[in-house]
Amino acid sequence: MPSTPSMAIVLEGGLVQDVILQDWPSHIPLPRIVVVDYDTDSAEITRFPFGDEIAEAVCHIEIPVIYESRDKALSPNTVLAILDGAGDLTD
Repeated sequence: MPSTPSMAIVLEGGLVQDVILQDWPSHIPLPRIVVVDYDTDSAEITRFPFGDEIAEAVCHIEIPVIYESRDKALSPNTVLAILDGAGDLTD
């Protein structure tokens, strides 16, 4: 039975450091991921339609990496197992 793919978004100081996929099927293309940050104080602004308005945000593309292809990386499955075992601590 195939494993369910999992993903970890690694942040430091509010900034995305890494997007890690685990058990991602090789026959499925990697997902396209965009980060949208509405805190626009000190970066290049992207404007885009959002309903009837124009939203402003700092946006960039993140390229995910496959956990199994890295020597040292956070295992999304390990973190999920720990959180699953934590019960009400994650609510």
